[in-house]
Amino acid sequence: MRILAIQNIECEHLGTLEGLFTKDNYSIDSILASKERLPDNLDGYSALIVLGGPVSANDNLEYLRREESLIREAIDRCMPMLGICLGSQLLAKVIGGRVYRGDLKEIGWYTVNLTEEALRSVFRGLDDTLLVFQWHNDTYEIPSTATRLAYSRDYENQAFMIRNAIGLQFHVEVNEHMIQEWLEEYSYELDPSKKDSILDEVKHRQGILEHTARVVYKNLSSMISLYKYRGNLEYER
Repeated sequence: MRILAIQNIECEHLGTLEGLFTKDNYSIDSILASKERLPDNLDGYSALIVLGGPVSANDNLEYLRREESLIREAIDRCMPMLGICLGSQLLAKVIGGRVYRGDLKEIGWYTVNLTEEALRSVFRGLDDTLLVFQWHNDTYEIPSTATRLAYSRDYENQAFMIRNAIGLQFHVEVNEHMIQEWLEEYSYELDPSKKDSILDEVKHRQGILEHTARVVYKNLSSMISLYKYRGNLEYER
């Protein structure tokens, strides 16, 4: 099965999820959208993943509009799609939600609450509160057609789902090396004193990050397999 993974900057990639996909013999096409051409459509793919980046979903950038077109196609096909951070904001925008600058920049470790719908779907197998790694300022509203999956004290929309498309404001894919990269790449966003505390904490929380990534991956992989199976049935007809 082939997956299209869209990056918006080199340092925001599939991270822990890549190893899980490759171990299960998925074929991954990773494309850096700001520098490489995206495919015209999703023919031949079984899932779409759109990752994070430093730009806003509202920026007037041609490659973001191409990403939105592919997200819209995934929704129309009921193809499994995962949007992380910027990817979730693009998904929210595509389905009619408003993306805007939040009141609080979240960088570091935060707790989110999972809804009952979340615990029956992509977060099945986790507790109803989850420690996650965040790096965002923009946030979004979701329309009534979408289902909220997670929320927090400061942001009412931390994750949502529409059909087989999932948006996560937080990062389930990160590992210690990625966080170190981000602390260098995005150092201008961060108080220097906070950098050391984030690095200290990640050493103790790597196991939590890996467990969350594995659970989300397992549930997403099940969605992809079901989508592929249904597609084969349609083909046989």
